[in-house]
Amino acid sequence: MEQIEVYPFQRIKETPGKRWLEKKAQLSKMLKRAILRRFPHGINLSQLGNSLLRVEVLILCLMAFVMARASLLGELLPFMFAFIAAFGRRQPVAGLAMGLAASIGLINQSAHMGLMGNITSILLLISIINYSKLPAEKYWWGIPFVCTATIFLVKSLFLVKTGMSFYGEMVIIFESLMAGILSFVFIVSSDAIKKKKKMNAFAFEDIAAFLILGIGVVIGLDGFQWAGLSISSILCRLGILAAAWFWGAGQATMVGVMVGLIPSINSSTLSFTLGLYTVSGLLAGLFRSLGRLGIVIGFMLGTMGFSLFIPETQATVLGIWETAVACLIFFLLPESLNQSIKKIPALSLVPNGEGKISQAAECMRDEARERLRGVARVFNEIASTLQPYDPPSCLKKEEACLNYLYEEISSGICYQCLHYQKCWEKYCYKTSKELLDLFTIAERMGSIVYEQCPPDFRRSCLYSRDIVNLINYLYASLRLNQYWKNRLDESCGMISRQIQGISRVIENLADDYDDKTHIDYDLKDKIKKSMKKMDFKLLEITPVRRANQQLYIKIIMGSCTDGQYCASQVSTAVSAVLGEKFEVTERNCPCLMGKGNCEFTLNRACTYRVRTGVAQVGKENVCGDSYTVAALHDCRELIALSDGMGIGEEAFTQSRSAIRMLESLLEAGFDKAVALDTINSTLLLKSTREDFATLDIAMIDLYTAEADFIKTGGVPSFLKRGGQVELISASSLPVGIVETMDVYNYNRRLAARDLLVMISDGVLDFTGNKDEDNTLWIQELLKIADGDPQLIAEMIINRALSRCQGKPSDDMTVICCYLDLNLPD
Repeated sequence: MEQIEVYPFQRIKETPGKRWLEKKAQLSKMLKRAILRRFPHGINLSQLGNSLLRVEVLILCLMAFVMARASLLGELLPFMFAFIAAFGRRQPVAGLAMGLAASIGLINQSAHMGLMGNITSILLLISIINYSKLPAEKYWWGIPFVCTATIFLVKSLFLVKTGMSFYGEMVIIFESLMAGILSFVFIVSSDAIKKKKKMNAFAFEDIAAFLILGIGVVIGLDGFQWAGLSISSILCRLGILAAAWFWGAGQATMVGVMVGLIPSINSSTLSFTLGLYTVSGLLAGLFRSLGRLGIVIGFMLGTMGFSLFIPETQATVLGIWETAVACLIFFLLPESLNQSIKKIPALSLVPNGEGKISQAAECMRDEARERLRGVARVFNEIASTLQPYDPPSCLKKEEACLNYLYEEISSGICYQCLHYQKCWEKYCYKTSKELLDLFTIAERMGSIVYEQCPPDFRRSCLYSRDIVNLINYLYASLRLNQYWKNRLDESCGMISRQIQGISRVIENLADDYDDKTHIDYDLKDKIKKSMKKMDFKLLEITPVRRANQQLYIKIIMGSCTDGQYCASQVSTAVSAVLGEKFEVTERNCPCLMGKGNCEFTLNRACTYRVRTGVAQVGKENVCGDSYTVAALHDCRELIALSDGMGIGEEAFTQSRSAIRMLESLLEAGFDKAVALDTINSTLLLKSTREDFATLDIAMIDLYTAEADFIKTGGVPSFLKRGGQVELISASSLPVGIVETMDVYNYNRRLAARDLLVMISDGVLDFTGNKDEDNTLWIQELLKIADGDPQLIAEMIINRALSRCQGKPSDDMTVICCYLDLNLPD
């Protein structure tokens, strides 16, 4: 049997110091491994120092220090944690420096409790956001979640150690949630800074993020003083002054309310600054029209007026000094800051700000467009109502006329006859046939002679002569009624066509409204920078592009003393900047020259210009010809000549009416076809006899030199280019003769130094050989003529008078137009 020996066992008691040394050694090894993974080649103290001394790192440390002092209600610190989470991610060195600066800020804020819990939360948060593998696309929700969870867990553990309480846990939950929300907001600011986004590219989210960041800075600066003055109060006052300068009274009051609440947020009591800043902002905005000095005066009035309700004299004096420092800084702000703020699209909804068309404005544009189209539809319906009614069948109309004639005869003369029953009952068909034969004779011959009636009718009818007279009377009445009905239908048709023309014009206006006119901001920046380099002090400049890309520029600047500075200096400078010639087309100078502001508009100068000469001779005291030379919109020149029917006062009235109507319709935007149709219809309606007038029209585009020639019954026109003369003629009827016109329209591109001659028929009407071409003498004269168009017009008139021995058979008019380049005089 095997003997088993049992040895005695005794537990050796371990000393606590030995166990702690082993754990310390393990932690040291783990820390060394982490440092080696981060710095595999060792720590370069010089490189580390350079990283910490970079400008951006120093600014972040300063901001972290300030944010550590930004407490809400005296014990919440959400700004500090949110700032570190947003700006310290993926930057271990900068994050560690920010944590150290925030810790110093917490220590400096001696009134704050829970120092160790806050510092531990900062260090743990920096470690997680820098060493956790969080994808970049999940930062927007991952960073706020990490921030909220870190603060909640760490501070809850410290709360358990010091003593759990419901109020303390609610404060932790509230602080962690606020820090998570603010970290989400600060991520937007951080991304904008990293991308170096320009101010004019800021969206509303960027503006809101930087605004909240600024509020945190202002709260954190509370308690810092310079020469006894609060830096936070100076910044608040400066913000209100800037808001009044940028936007006016409404926004300055809103900023005053916002910054007035900051002292109340920082403590648990309501501060008097809320009312002070609100009233001061309102008055500063109301005095905005007086410039920066007016804004400062309004703010000072609000400050001193509200100071009467502050019981502490020292606080009142310090507030006035703080306002004075803020006003001094406000005067030092550059003028370009105001323009830069206005260029931010997110601020374009603010009154007096420039920007793109808002959604509300677009809705109003759509509403206006639909109303215009609705008005066009109303006019179209009116035109359709006035259209003459055409019956679907002429047979019904003829049948109605026959029934009317039979009824008048049977109920009139025949009804009193003794043979009424015999004729209209027993032999009704025979009687109707005989009367129809009489109606046919009346319609064919115009009237009936008794001897032309059939013999059977004359023998059988007792009242045959009376019936013949009645038929003649009835047919005369029908013809007269039909004549006036036709005239009424023609009048209604003319009015209907004119109303339809108005409807088309309104529809075109609505369609043009679809093409948006907009402000060219890129061009505005270019002009403003260039004009500033040339020392032009422009208060406002607005380049506007129309739908057809035509550009005009509105400028506001200080008034000059002679009223010519805009035309002689500014237009020349703008032309040099844009590489195109611009000229002043509209100006609004103040009553007192040299005082106030001047507003004027620059339009692109026309490439060509027209010099005109006119000569007229009337057969009587009054010349019956009328003409116009007018500048239309979009840089078009209208030259029109009209010759009324006959001579003297009557012809002048007709031609002047046609010319005035033509010019008014074209200037109002009517198409030339609608304008000519309206003139033709008006002359047709004017009287019972024919009133007509010839129209000889030339419209020249002074940008491209494209010319449209329109002739309605006029004599030939002459176009001279070099030594060659070309005839422009047509064989159409004048306006006012027929309802439908055959209008001659000829398009031709002109060139500089071309000469256009338009004449009335009196220049060519003279006693001579009828077979001779009476335009040859004008062509020969134009070949050798050159120079002033007025002299050429008088030369043609004098030659025409000499050919008719000084006794013109009709009124004479000559218009000479010389096309030249629009060069400076």
